[in-house]
Amino acid sequence: MTFSDRGATAAMGIKAHVLYSRLLKGEDYYALLKCNSIAEIAAYLRSSESYGAAMQTIHAEHVHRIDLESAVRKSIMAHAESMLFYMNGERRTIFRNWLDWYDSENLKSLFRWIRSRRLSSEEMRQRLFPVPGSKIPYDMLLASRNFAEAHEALRDTKYYLPMEAAIGRLAENEQSLFSLELAIDNITESSVYKALLELSDPERTLLRSFFGTQIDLQNIYILVRCLLYYGMSLEETLSRLLPVKYKIKMRHLREIARGTTWEERLARLGEFSPLYAKIFGVGLETPDFELAMEISMKRFNYLKALKIFHTGPPGFHTAMAYCLLKAFELDDVIKMIEDVRYDYDRRSAAQYLIRPVLAEEGVAAWR
Repeated sequence: MTFSDRGATAAMGIKAHVLYSRLLKGEDYYALLKCNSIAEIAAYLRSSESYGAAMQTIHAEHVHRIDLESAVRKSIMAHAESMLFYMNGERRTIFRNWLDWYDSENLKSLFRWIRSRRLSSEEMRQRLFPVPGSKIPYDMLLASRNFAEAHEALRDTKYYLPMEAAIGRLAENEQSLFSLELAIDNITESSVYKALLELSDPERTLLRSFFGTQIDLQNIYILVRCLLYYGMSLEETLSRLLPVKYKIKMRHLREIARGTTWEERLARLGEFSPLYAKIFGVGLETPDFELAMEISMKRFNYLKALKIFHTGPPGFHTAMAYCLLKAFELDDVIKMIEDVRYDYDRRSAAQYLIRPVLAEEGVAAWR
């Protein structure tokens, strides 16, 4: 690494610390949950350091939930674009591949839109993430009349070949977009992990620990959903797993899948990883098992990213960890907007946030 590279790496780490100080605090979470309307949430976010700039075009008194969520999402793109300024080489590749998560969310939204056509193409365009450096041909996708045309529009992208089997099943009248959306997610997850292996230590070790664990959890989650909710055969299920593995290998996943009940599968998972078994066992007794399982995974990843952020001197790993934390916060803010919009019980809503605000020290007890 040259002196200029070291300087840029330190600068992005320091910038990440500045941005981290502007993330919402525990008391902000409570304040948002105590709002009585979308307008109140919009006004609160407009006054915050973290979201104020993104909210400048929003009129708090007349804001629609969709417009508010769109403005909130733009805040992370602005921060990501400012980080890209400092990056080159393998770090830029890794970060760009991570940003593809937002392109993948756009793609999934577009395929849902092609199925439903509930919005005009211009209305749909307004709801897409403005991803820095994106090479997705959004104009062609918005002009597509069906899944086949949308798939063809992606021919020159990394999404084309991995999506082919799922597009074929849709052409044969498969009703669910689950396989297609899973293929899109898998492309992104795999691209980040493969690019990460080119990074030098100690950053590679720190970030591989996060993204590798995320791959393990995602593969187990896919296994559970395919077997429990979609009734797929073992081989169908295994074909939908991520093409990369970390600590949980294909032989482990096969062994877990041989269990006849979720309790038995959880016990088999515990033989390979007691930690993962604990993560997936959290929601076992809850009525909404799938949601509890998803939040348990994300909360574990949140705490892992937080630990990485505070490890060592500022650097690329700090910037990457900050963006992960910001992404988790973004998910929580959007969930709180929906909680208020539909007037869910606020304490129950707080239990299903990624950030464990109910368990954090220094945060006032719920009232």
